[in-house]
Amino acid sequence: MTGLTASYVTLHGGGFTDPARTSFAGRAAAAAIAGFTGIGVQLADLARTGGAAVLGDPAVAVTEAEFLGGWVLAEDLEVPSPSEELLIEVAQVAGPLRVTSGEFAAGPADPGRAAESLAVLANRLAPHGITLAVEAFAWGAISDYPTALEIVRRSGAANAGLMIDVWHWFATGADVALLHDVDPHEIAGVQLNDGPLTRRDDPEMLHRARTTRWLPGKGELPVRELVGALHSAAYTGPYSVEVNYPGFRELPVEEAARLAHDASIAILNGR
Repeated sequence: MTGLTASYVTLHGGGFTDPARTSFAGRAAAAAIAGFTGIGVQLADLARTGGAAVLGDPAVAVTEAEFLGGWVLAEDLEVPSPSEELLIEVAQVAGPLRVTSGEFAAGPADPGRAAESLAVLANRLAPHGITLAVEAFAWGAISDYPTALEIVRRSGAANAGLMIDVWHWFATGADVALLHDVDPHEIAGVQLNDGPLTRRDDPEMLHRARTTRWLPGKGELPVRELVGALHSAAYTGPYSVEVNYPGFRELPVEEAARLAHDASIAILNGR
């Protein structure tokens, strides 16, 4: 394992679309005290609060950023988007970054065209030390992980891979057995969480995705089995924790960081 990151929504103290309740400096300090080796940032949050300059000299490394979308259904990627430009500024300050990527808008995606777009974007970002981690959402244009994997493979980009978010992995209909078809080098990152079992045709899918991301090991998802399969496949890449539900949001940031870290380490250690 190459470290454990506290993803942005885990410590920002609000709902998924809410402004952060805690400053970046406060979140970074809490993450460091809890034992995290990295912290995530959100591009929209940075754009609201002052850009890459907000990072300053953080108490813990910035290792993850979100979210880079728009490329899956794009007609033309010749001109970098404002999000891409901000991402490059963050990487210049923070160093190598893993960037959660995909498409929130409904599709379906054309895998061939999406792969071409991913290749363009990944090749443009590679010199800045940026790896794109492609995630599937049941309601989005990339609606399942086999499609995400096909896009990554067809792109041929060395700095692109899957982002296996435990919640979305199972909500999109994937199971642990699917990992047998995935080379560990095709995985750019794993986001740990848990929650209730949710069917991909659930009409409340988006609401559940934003309000039922529980601490790893505290829900109904086979997160231990999935992590065990990743260990068996010799995956040694980065893990992060992405937890967010109403009661958790209200905790002091230091307590939220400790709970998220300890629950994740327990899962990673097979407990």
